[in-house]
Amino acid sequence: MSSQASATITGLAVLENPRFYDTKQSNSFVFDAQFYLAPHVTLVAQLRYYNAKGDHFDPMGQYVVCSTIAKTQEGAKLGSLDIKPEEYHVVGDIIWLIRVSATKQQLRNRPWISVSGAAIIPSKDSGTFQVNAVQFTHANRNTGHLSTMPIEAMFPDTPRYAKKPIPKPNTYVTLGGFLSRYTEKNNIPDRFYIEVDHVVFLGRSQIPVETPGKSPFEGSCRKRKQGLKFSFDDDDDDDDDEKDLETPCKKARLSGDTGSSLFGGMKPITGPLNSLSDTSSSRSESE
Repeated sequence: MSSQASATITGLAVLENPRFYDTKQSNSFVFDAQFYLAPHVTLVAQLRYYNAKGDHFDPMGQYVVCSTIAKTQEGAKLGSLDIKPEEYHVVGDIIWLIRVSATKQQLRNRPWISVSGAAIIPSKDSGTFQVNAVQFTHANRNTGHLSTMPIEAMFPDTPRYAKKPIPKPNTYVTLGGFLSRYTEKNNIPDRFYIEVDHVVFLGRSQIPVETPGKSPFEGSCRKRKQGLKFSFDDDDDDDDDEKDLETPCKKARLSGDTGSSLFGGMKPITGPLNSLSDTSSSRSESE
């Protein structure tokens, strides 16, 4: 897929349930990831990772993650023991990750979104514009839809942006800011909102960018029922969560028994998750 756009997410995340993405490729995993957005609101992602170094992963761990990102499409290759496919807001392919140790309070930081693409629907009155970043993701590759991260960018009311530099339609921009919320349409993520921290104008597109219809759904994101052990919220079970997260980072080379050596005693998931099998080469390998 040729693309003139990109979107990445970078931030503190809790990764759970490491499992094989492709049973024929022992280095290719998927994780269930949680990013904090607000009290009782979490962004849930399924992220694929090519484990070139043979790192060990515990059933749950804290990481700083940088990953490509796109909203989940109907028909995406998803699978989990407890999480329903419709409960994943986004999918992506991890670019890099670093194991960290942090308290719950430290984990409550919103992730950073970096986006490049053509601006559409600029509004000087509201100080907003949109970018639909189309890029490849493994999970969405066979859905019949473009793998897209639909972003609405808003300039904050600060002295720095007193004169809001709204781009003209079809102007290519690259921008970054913290993810603040998302809206849904028919219980499916529709658009993701960031407060612009910086923006660079890259020139005009010679080809008109398709403008999607405005979503009839408006409102704040809501908490979903999730089949995940970790919660950013304070409750009586925090002590158990903290113990799970205090496991030190380990490293092991891949061996014949990939199930036990990689996942700290966890057995690789079989059965329905075999439908995740994808015999194509990984993103890292293709590059």
